[in-house]
Amino acid sequence: MKRGIVAGALSLTILLSGCGSLAGRHSIDSGFAYIESHEYTSALESFEEAEKNGEDACLIHRGKGIAYLYSGEYEQAAEELLSSLASDEGIVDDMDFDTNYYLAESYMKLGEYSKAKEVYDAIIGLRSGDINAYYLRGTCELSSGNHDSGYADFTKAISLNPKDYSMMIMIYKSLAENGYEEEGVSIITRALENGSDYMTNYEKGQISFYLGNNADAQSYLEAARSERDQEKEPVVLLLGQTGEVQGDYNYAISVYKTYLSENPNSAKVYNQLGMCQIKQGDYEGAVSSFQSGIEINDKSLNQALMLNEITAYEYMGEFGLASSLMTTYLQEYPQDEAAVRENVFLSTR
Repeated sequence: MKRGIVAGALSLTILLSGCGSLAGRHSIDSGFAYIESHEYTSALESFEEAEKNGEDACLIHRGKGIAYLYSGEYEQAAEELLSSLASDEGIVDDMDFDTNYYLAESYMKLGEYSKAKEVYDAIIGLRSGDINAYYLRGTCELSSGNHDSGYADFTKAISLNPKDYSMMIMIYKSLAENGYEEEGVSIITRALENGSDYMTNYEKGQISFYLGNNADAQSYLEAARSERDQEKEPVVLLLGQTGEVQGDYNYAISVYKTYLSENPNSAKVYNQLGMCQIKQGDYEGAVSSFQSGIEINDKSLNQALMLNEITAYEYMGEFGLASSLMTTYLQEYPQDEAAVRENVFLSTR
């Protein structure tokens, strides 16, 4: 869970300290376990119980803040994370920096970029070699319309580790998302030209994909897929995308099904397979894929899989079944306003 100093939300005062005792924290531990399994309502209930039991206030507020953040309740998240930092006692440790990263993320989600930047400034003030802080502050600057400062932070992040190609890919994505794709292309092009001998096949495949060189991307990713020490799921997902962007859904489906035949517990790949099948008009196949993904019970993906299953049934004209599934979905995710509107539509069919 580590992410942890705080730049005061309304001032430049930096409050530095560490959380208190780790003893007597049964409900706190349960709360963080629920966060790990993406059960945020249960997590918040555990932290409420911890509060009643007089467990560590710093950790309770931290846990609530993270749970609210991942539930999309960003204002409450920021309030709880600030309370956690204010409750700290002792020497600054990794958890303090970690909590601050969550706080900055909450501000970013709220569009309060000046507050997020203040937090990143404070982190960098104490950890001048923190590559992630420079990258995130750069993204914050871009989002607030300050291109030059953002680009300077990206340049600093790259200079701190010129062989961190994953970071360069993240910087490319941030620049592209904020309307500066040409600058991002320049960065990853130089990286490929100058660092090819040091890159993994997966990194070469990613860069080739983002440069639009699908043939090269497929070659590198196919090689990465056969490497013993390479994590396979992200390789397979990107390899499938090389087919999807060209409209070659047969290729993408073949990639996904081959992977699932050997690794049947990947909800992400089942979801992507189902999306491809929808694009091909194979709605029954898509429903089967989404249901297989749901059965895995990966709580980080269940919401998307359930929605996509409903969409597939709508394409099939099975509006009654789709409506029934939507009712179940809204019982699980009542805060999804778009789904509430869709349910109104389904109820009229």
